[in-house]
Amino acid sequence: MAADKTTWSGRRIGFNERKQKDARNQRMKTGVANVIRWFKRRGWILFALLIVVSAVVWNQRFYLQRFNPLELRHLQYVEIDGNRMLSWEDVMQNAQIETGMLMSELDADSVAEALSQLPLIHAVSVEKKFPSSLYIKLQEASPMLSVLDGGKAIIYSERGVALPFSVATAMRLPVLETSSLDHVKQIAGFLETMKSVDSRLYEKVSQISWSEEDKGIEVFFKDVGFSTLFPTSGWSKDLFVLYESLENGFSKDVRCAGVVDMRFHGFAYVRNYDKRCVNG
Repeated sequence: MAADKTTWSGRRIGFNERKQKDARNQRMKTGVANVIRWFKRRGWILFALLIVVSAVVWNQRFYLQRFNPLELRHLQYVEIDGNRMLSWEDVMQNAQIETGMLMSELDADSVAEALSQLPLIHAVSVEKKFPSSLYIKLQEASPMLSVLDGGKAIIYSERGVALPFSVATAMRLPVLETSSLDHVKQIAGFLETMKSVDSRLYEKVSQISWSEEDKGIEVFFKDVGFSTLFPTSGWSKDLFVLYESLENGFSKDVRCAGVVDMRFHGFAYVRNYDKRCVNG
């Protein structure tokens, strides 16, 4: 009787376990033999092709490094949202893009920068969408104020850029004194903030100017007899709420004021007060 086989740790290997192990070894030998036979018949072709491809890749490695998959894609669709005054053709022409151009040559930031130079555009965002689309979101400029000079009316946007609007539109806007044109961008920004916070208050503005003497923005509202000084920066909702509260809650106290100074945080200062109006 043959001696029992054992593992390296001394454990005895039984008859069934030995048969299973022998069967696994036989299957492995058979598998290796099959692979060798297949390689002799057809495998050498695959091996030869692999060698050829490797040689070609190595010789063309310089060109492969410069390969850009984006060059396989072309711009096919452009979606433009928010354009009311500008046509699709106007946007495409000013963005300097056209369908069919390589997606690799299309830079979203450059397109946005080009469109932002248009007076009729206030804000723009551009997004490339896979595989071959471009999405342009526009916020067109709004007429914010007008300047009357020599019988002509020039309308300015919230960025302080001249807009090609009609004279009829200018008559409905706050009028900026021509002497304050050097500060048109800052004043336009002030009016934009006011309009976004309280559009009804903005609609009451009749005239506006830059006061060098007081270092503030002087506003004349249609419904009061005094002028109001606002700060040149740092405008907030609280500033305009304070003015409304002053006008509504202390109308008798300010109706004879010459100037209401709102440049101080949290309170208003009344100047040039006509004491003859105290008792009505």
